[in-house]
Amino acid sequence: MADYEPKKVLILRILEIFTEYSDANHKLRQGEIISLLKTVYGIECERKAVARNIEFLQDAGYEIVADNSGAYLAERKFEAGELRLLIDSVLSNRNVCKSHTRELIAKLSEEGGKYFKNYTRHVVNLDDWQKDENCDYFLNIELLCEAIDKRIKVEFYTNVHGADKKLHRKKGQKSLVNPYQLLLKNGRYYLVCNFDRYDNLAYCRVDRLSDITFLDLPVKPLGEVKNCQNGINLGKISCRLPYMFEDEPCRIEFITANYGENMIDNVLDWFGKDVQITKLKDGNYKFSVMASPKAMHFWILQFGKYVKVLSPRPLVEKIKDDIREMSKLYGGD
Repeated sequence: MADYEPKKVLILRILEIFTEYSDANHKLRQGEIISLLKTVYGIECERKAVARNIEFLQDAGYEIVADNSGAYLAERKFEAGELRLLIDSVLSNRNVCKSHTRELIAKLSEEGGKYFKNYTRHVVNLDDWQKDENCDYFLNIELLCEAIDKRIKVEFYTNVHGADKKLHRKKGQKSLVNPYQLLLKNGRYYLVCNFDRYDNLAYCRVDRLSDITFLDLPVKPLGEVKNCQNGINLGKISCRLPYMFEDEPCRIEFITANYGENMIDNVLDWFGKDVQITKLKDGNYKFSVMASPKAMHFWILQFGKYVKVLSPRPLVEKIKDDIREMSKLYGGD
């Protein structure tokens, strides 16, 4: 930045000063604004100019509140609680590498101004956070968003972790898919797509993709994809697939075996509020959900002795088989 800026940017600098240095507990007097203009931006001006530009900003819709004790910017793009939520989301997201985590948190912190930094004292040693080092994560998101917008097919490689804890490309050629939507589920981004040679939806983890390439070919119409004739409802997909398996959701019924009332929170957390709940005479509860049988299989095992599946029968038998195999594995009869 030059030592002195032209006065035609004065109004922008005054807005920046209010954004960075003011809040309800830290009001700025005109003398302080004049001092900051000179020391930070090299702009010299009179009190009348400051007052006039504050009025211009107020007329433009900026909520600058002024009284005898000073003035401050009362409304920002984000409230402190909103910024804290966004920062913690970035911090806890394993897919965002450490360098991007630092950059994003710095950008978000700037939106809160100088005094917001007290809310970010917990952002300390990033080495203590589990973070993937795939720095193409955001590039993947941007490329997929562009392909979805242009309605064109894409190709990519899929990667998996090896014993060295690094991602390695799966053997085989690139996958050819029709991209439709992006879905954030369980802290991970998934590409909702269709593999060109099949007729069902598939869900690919964005952080596991590499070498995404656009093809000059239009995506397969949703009318040709199973159960997508009326479009894709991300809300229903999220509720019906607690884990992002690709099988067809069906009606699943189960009951609680112990501590029945305590399971209501868990069921609603995973499946949303479209769940049908019936209280039984013994004090337990019966639940009916539309969900993926494969995903439900893992979900039921997670809660072990607290839940029992009633239907469909194939799922019941699959769980019984798994319990027998687990018993053998742990030395049971």
